[in-house]
Amino acid sequence: MNAVTDETPLCLSETGGGVATVTLNRPDARNAMNIPLLQQLVAALKGAREQGVGVLLLKAEGPAFCAGADVRSDDGTAMGRPGLRRQLIEEACDLVEAFPASVAAVQGPAVGGGWALAAAAVVTLAAPGAMFRFPELRLGFLPPDQTVRRLRAAVGPAAAFRLLVADERFTGDDLARLGLVDVAGAADLGHRARHLAEQFAAAPSDLVQTLRTALTT
Repeated sequence: MNAVTDETPLCLSETGGGVATVTLNRPDARNAMNIPLLQQLVAALKGAREQGVGVLLLKAEGPAFCAGADVRSDDGTAMGRPGLRRQLIEEACDLVEAFPASVAAVQGPAVGGGWALAAAAVVTLAAPGAMFRFPELRLGFLPPDQTVRRLRAAVGPAAAFRLLVADERFTGDDLARLGLVDVAGAADLGHRARHLAEQFAAAPSDLVQTLRTALTT
């Protein structure tokens, strides 16, 4: 892995074959979302949609998918008083959800906002070493509204409450039993995620959008 410097992009983006591949690239900090990473992430997602790309592949460099918000930088985020970091996390989740088709490849821990980001994708693939956790309430604020809504719709209010409130560590197998993720072998994760994104991109985009709307309204 190449050394990360101050000039290294914190979010990588490329488009090809109808798929926008967006990669969190702050592996030395477990891809924790500070303001610069989030700004680059939002810009990459907006740029792909402005180009008319309908399929997103979201992944991350390093052993962790995303450790959540980088709480070492105080930007005013707190219960009832969202700061810039919080606003950008919610904007990024909304942008991921806005793609007609999307795949998140989670190779390691996805915590807080990191899990929210993965959960915003239509399909989440998780490696055996993936771990999911929501510590938001312990930190004094609520998970993003979009995440609460999606989990409630997917697993019902009781299971969603436990996922969001208990501050437990859930494995990919745990979430697969709830229908929230598909588990893939660590060596196979990237290939499966890319293949699935390409399958989505091969389908007629207008029909994909129509079907997605029908499934979510």
